[in-house]
Amino acid sequence: MSQRAFIILLILLAVVVALSATSFPGGMLGFLIGITFAFFIAIPGAAIGDALHRAGIPATGEQLVWAAGGLYALFILLAAIQLGRRLLQRDSDAARSAGLRLALPLIAWLSLNAMQRSWH
Repeated sequence: MSQRAFIILLILLAVVVALSATSFPGGMLGFLIGITFAFFIAIPGAAIGDALHRAGIPATGEQLVWAAGGLYALFILLAAIQLGRRLLQRDSDAARSAGLRLALPLIAWLSLNAMQRSWH
């Protein structure tokens, strides 16, 4: 990929991140992300919490949320490190992929905040 195409795709990714913070597209995206979180994070988290409780390990919902948040932050940190390494190696295709993995959590966070703002 040429340098020009890489910069254009980077600008388009920045536009998508900016749109995720607005009330209409960001709120709608936040609603869809909230449903996704409910099915793929909350339900397995409740099952894990129940299994831990049955095993005699007292784990509250707040502790499980903090553990999931820590794992989420670790994924973001690893994506940022990988993005930096790919940029230093001048591998624009891999850098674009790592940048997208870094931007997706930001899009999710901004759109969930936009949904909360538009809900009130």
